[in-house]
Amino acid sequence: MQAALVTSTGLDLHFGRRTVLSGIDLVVRAGEVHGVLGPRGCGKSVLLGVLAGDLAPTSGSVSANGAVLIADETGASLALARALAGSPLVLLVDEPSDGFDAATRAAVRELVLRHARRGGAALWATRRLDALHGVARTLTLLAGGRVRYAGSVEALVMRSMAESAEDVADRLERAA
Repeated sequence: MQAALVTSTGLDLHFGRRTVLSGIDLVVRAGEVHGVLGPRGCGKSVLLGVLAGDLAPTSGSVSANGAVLIADETGASLALARALAGSPLVLLVDEPSDGFDAATRAAVRELVLRHARRGGAALWATRRLDALHGVARTLTLLAGGRVRYAGSVEALVMRSMAESAEDVADRLERAA
């Protein structure tokens, strides 16, 4: 089994009285790309900020060996290439494909996958499950700062495909 390069145990983060992250447990091993999935405001970027060392958790433990955060949507592919030049063990990639054309998205994906194949680890945060297809095997689904699902991307896709038409209609109606 590969070494864990990213771990969090019982991670909580509060901004004043507001709980932003609650009880986050996470393990990402060398050679893995792990997805962090959820809607806007669920805590994805905040989680990456804690893992990068930019934010201190309120409680719990966190370790992300030499993590580099890539969060500049306008220059993510260039920032990612620069980060890889420094040979970090862990890449934290925040919404890298928003607003990019297909060629740029493919280049960013390939850089992240190559990093994992070379023994690094990456966390890929996104709002879109399809963005993780072919990139991540496992994911953590966040909602309201809490883990709602942790497991394989494939299992979540199969679970979502099993929804009834009524479930989908209800979910879309609530989102509108």
